[in-house]
Amino acid sequence: MKAKLLAFVTAAIMGSSSAVAAENPPKIDKTRFAAYVRYAEAFTPDVTIEVGDPVPSAYEGYFRVLVRLSLKEQVADRVYYVSSDGKHFVNGQVWDINKNPFADTLERLPAQGPHFGPEKARVTIVVFSDFQCPYCKAMAQIMRENVPRFYPNDVKVIFLDFPLSTHHWARAAAEAAHCLGEQKPTAFWAFHDWIFAHQQEITDAKQPEGSIALQAAEIARQQTIDEAAVHHCIETHSAADVVNSSVRLGRELGITQTPTLFVNGRMIAGAVSWETLDTLIKMEFNRPKEIAGPETENCCEVTIPRVVPQ
Repeated sequence: MKAKLLAFVTAAIMGSSSAVAAENPPKIDKTRFAAYVRYAEAFTPDVTIEVGDPVPSAYEGYFRVLVRLSLKEQVADRVYYVSSDGKHFVNGQVWDINKNPFADTLERLPAQGPHFGPEKARVTIVVFSDFQCPYCKAMAQIMRENVPRFYPNDVKVIFLDFPLSTHHWARAAAEAAHCLGEQKPTAFWAFHDWIFAHQQEITDAKQPEGSIALQAAEIARQQTIDEAAVHHCIETHSAADVVNSSVRLGRELGITQTPTLFVNGRMIAGAVSWETLDTLIKMEFNRPKEIAGPETENCCEVTIPRVVPQ
């Protein structure tokens, strides 16, 4: 499961082959563009700006440029689009009226990962979360209680990691969750529910990572999986690559806070009420037929969500 998830997230970062444009990516003056971005966006001199290479996007005639902003341990990515002649940049979203407005995002979101809900769902919610984040706890409780209750056959929720550097045990919890989930999917969700329910207790503990390992062992026993294998995975950080790939993908998508949700590709930053989430789900059910939606995956085929003509 771990290797499969890592492959899906890596493929999502690279983007779908369906986005490859006919023309070659333009050459841009990265130093000049970085200076332009600093002035236009009013970034202070102590912010480091790194401009990536233009890559194909979902929009014909435009290429995607990722700009990484960093200040000490803080890192954030922003997406810009450059025209095929390399002269014009778009700060914001590009809309092609013949495609879904979230086409570029849909091509990068993974189709798999720890999830609950039906494999073929009308609505897929991808949530980037942090086990130490109190807002993530609130959002998790809302989704775990209401999605299965109101939309058991229509909504799928995929969990991805985005542990913040300021949260000292969030990454350890993320790795432990995957160590459990690698052996049994239900063990991941048992740990997910426990960690959020006991979040404050772990925060107050003197050795929170120790508490995490002990609880992972307890869940391994409850789920009748190999406790020694879980312990070895935690001790050797075997799940680190999965977490790191998820964080990289989150940055590629421009995430700067947790939780961040993508409802069929629509980005929602921060925790929202069930009423708001329910409204967004219903909006997808009633999406105009002229606007393409994310393709549901085939049962025996590895695919990345992409927009296809209806």
